[in-house]
Amino acid sequence: MILAIVEYYRKALMKGKASMLSFAIQPLSFIFIVYVVSGGRFLSSAIAGAMVSFIVGVGIADLSIELVGMKVRSKFYDIFTSLPGRGIEKTLGVSIGMSLPALPYVIVLAFFLTMSGGVESLPRILFAITALWLWSVSLGTFLGARIKEPLTVMRLSTILTTLLTVFSPVYYPLSVVPNPLRKPLLLIPTVSASAVMSGKATGFALLSLAFWLIAGFSALSVVEWREG
Repeated sequence: MILAIVEYYRKALMKGKASMLSFAIQPLSFIFIVYVVSGGRFLSSAIAGAMVSFIVGVGIADLSIELVGMKVRSKFYDIFTSLPGRGIEKTLGVSIGMSLPALPYVIVLAFFLTMSGGVESLPRILFAITALWLWSVSLGTFLGARIKEPLTVMRLSTILTTLLTVFSPVYYPLSVVPNPLRKPLLLIPTVSASAVMSGKATGFALLSLAFWLIAGFSALSVVEWREG
């Protein structure tokens, strides 16, 4: 079931090179801007921030918009909800399929971070990617299940992704933020994921990500493909 759904989205989303490039413009642009402004000092944080943006953009924005769009295409939604299998299988199939356009960029950026931090940094990078992806997919699924209007979910997902990736210390390190704010900000999964990926992880950041990993998986395990 999962593989069939993933294959459907692979064919639908990865047809043209132009669409793949347009998908990456904003995160890669932020890397360039942060690199220039910081004189290269924040490059690892900028790369981690771009990875976070790709993952959150797919999980919160693209997935929720797709789920709401299914409801508008009512016949397709009815067919999809009637497919055999648990809700988590269908959700994972759609979310993995929707994540495919981001996957090449995440792999390349993860490679650069691994080269910078050494091979020993790879497990924490993979942990951060997994935790953030599960959390963002669970939130995107919740939005897609609860919201009925495509325009509403598009606006809300844009606000959320902007708050979580642009205004939060994701493309730049926590060290530039006043010290009293650093620990509370690490409670935000995008901030803790960026810190872990860029090699500036603390025990608290890892604990925060572990919590969101469990929360995301728990939410997906009980999801049902029906409107609330």
